[in-house]
Amino acid sequence: VFVSNVDNLGATVDTKILKAMDDSGAEYLMELTDKTRADIKGGTLINYEGKSTLLEVAQVPSQHIEEFKSIQKFKVFNTNNVWISLKGIKRLTEARSLKLDIIANPKTANGQKVVQLETAIGAAI
Repeated sequence: VFVSNVDNLGATVDTKILKAMDDSGAEYLMELTDKTRADIKGGTLINYEGKSTLLEVAQVPSQHIEEFKSIQKFKVFNTNNVWISLKGIKRLTEARSLKLDIIANPKTANGQKVVQLETAIGAAI
């Protein structure tokens, strides 16, 4: 299954990626691209406790935001295009082992400060 954010107008299905996923037997693929100055708000991959994980800007403490924006330190950008095996989803769901962090994302809506609670599909790595 190909999943993309609704606001990602550049998202397209690339059958070469689907074939690579099938050939490798992977259950999950995340499309990444080189991070540019235009991508400073999006997620990136980090190594945390020996595992690759997605880090979203809303998870970054305010004192580290400028560091997070660095295209020298964080070189890849999560496009929010992911490929997921239905068999993998079924296996993880039945085992109740898909644990996604809740991200508290402060926003302003209609002039009022609110907190949007969300999860990031890329965190399913």
